Amino acid sequence: MTIETQTQTTAKPGLAARGSGFLKVLAGLLFVTALCAWISLGVGIAMDVERGTKLILALAAALSTEALFWTIAALLGVSVFRARTLIWRKITGQGADA
Repeated sequence: MTIETQTQTTAKPGLAARGSGFLKVLAGLLFVTALCAWISLGVGIAMDVERGTKLILALAAALSTEALFWTIAALLGVSVFRARTLIWRKITGQGADA
């Protein structure tokens, strides 16, 4: 509270706090998109569609799932990015952390 204005000053929320609502909505939309893509891939495999069509369906499912993963990682924070790097290093046997 300041003497001159008799008001309280509040700190502005950071980018992460302001953007979390948007990221939650985006994660929800990407979840629905990824789910539909995987269902489409399953239906395409069951219907025995052409090889090119299967490739497109698999690519759509993979990209939508990857986008969902990175959006959730951004929502949870930067530590998830570091953890994913460490996991891949342990799996592949690369780096000093393995």
